[in-house]
Amino acid sequence: MKVVVPILLLLVPLATLAATQDESVFPFSYEKMELENGFNIYLIKTPSPGQIAYITIVRTGSRDEWEPGKSGYAHLFEHLMFRGTDKYPGQTYDLMLTSIGANRNAGTSDDVTAYYAVLASEELETIIDLESDRFMNLHYEEPEFRKETGAVIGEYYQSRANPGSILRENLRKTAFTAHTYNHTTIGYGEDVEAMPEAMDYSVSFHQRYYRPENCVLVIAGDVDYEKAKELLTEYYSPWEPGYVPPQITPEPPQTEPREVIVNFNGRTLPMMTIAYKAPAWDPNDKLGVACEILGNIAFGQNSEIYKKLVVKERRAQYLYGDFDLSRDPYLLSISTMVTDPADVDAIQAEIEATAAKFRDELVDEKLLEETKKRMKYEFLMRLETPQGVIFALRKAIVNTGWLESVDEYYKTIAAITPEDLQAAAQTYLVDNGKTVAKLFPEEGGR
Repeated sequence: MKVVVPILLLLVPLATLAATQDESVFPFSYEKMELENGFNIYLIKTPSPGQIAYITIVRTGSRDEWEPGKSGYAHLFEHLMFRGTDKYPGQTYDLMLTSIGANRNAGTSDDVTAYYAVLASEELETIIDLESDRFMNLHYEEPEFRKETGAVIGEYYQSRANPGSILRENLRKTAFTAHTYNHTTIGYGEDVEAMPEAMDYSVSFHQRYYRPENCVLVIAGDVDYEKAKELLTEYYSPWEPGYVPPQITPEPPQTEPREVIVNFNGRTLPMMTIAYKAPAWDPNDKLGVACEILGNIAFGQNSEIYKKLVVKERRAQYLYGDFDLSRDPYLLSISTMVTDPADVDAIQAEIEATAAKFRDELVDEKLLEETKKRMKYEFLMRLETPQGVIFALRKAIVNTGWLESVDEYYKTIAAITPEDLQAAAQTYLVDNGKTVAKLFPEEGGR
């Protein structure tokens, strides 16, 4: 039995939750606890008899790779974290999860690396034991390290065959001159190729970022609060704090439009992304939240430009707006694949004219209200399963560290007006913050 260290608990009274249920968008009761080492944990009861979902959110992604020559390590640890420990070597870890019927996986992006499992609630102690052990005691030798870095190098070269990956890489290198968002999650090619010789650096990366203060655990489903709190205290309290924040250089204001043309050695139709500098995600920032709504209305599948270019005229194979905000100021982007290479400039003009329209005109109030209701409904529909719950909460937790920001966000959405959308367009959909990336196939490409 491990020594139990006293903990500080911040519990949300169930009676209070029931009283505010009508005011809260998030529909489930939950309790929050914080260990003395800074580890935050959310326990969420959902109507899912016999099943739980378990996600450890590490608030570190490629954004945190600030040291020159060392991009791609957040993604590398998505691999290395499955190498196991002295207590549970990698193969043993896999066999134990298989034996209890657990479905597990992981993912890395700009702002986060997350590890999750879905399993029977009766196996709660097993998953707590396994996950706490590998987060505290990850161990790998150089042959294992080289094997995983080799797999990452292979992934990098596979991405070279994807024109969309090439376009995104060049867009980011052009749009960001200082901030770490200038590289994609997989990292720069030269950094990835150098990984096999950087085992000592990998240990340092893990020691700085895989610490309790930088992680949030969410368990949703058929959760016994008292049993879970006892087990979590027992297994996670020995995890030593020691998080070292990255030294990220803020991106300076962009003062003029930028453009990059990419020649792709392969077969593809022309692709284009028009991106504008965005604010950071803040659940209480009306202009920022208005940007996310604006992306749905201006460039979503129900938008006028989508219906025109994709459905009616078929001049674009696809067109979508990605206006989801990030932990730091990132991009509001509109991406498309153009059917006729001679039509690229004309479609660019139509996209930019659409941005101008929303700067100049107010959105129809009925359309805005319908969009706000649909965004809320889509969030609620994601909560049908424990796995859906942990995924639906991930963005808010990554950006703020707290589940409570979900209700703040949807409260702000409810208050957004047509004037707010216009102000967001006038602030962010502007030429001085614009970067255009276009990709064309090389003549004679394979």
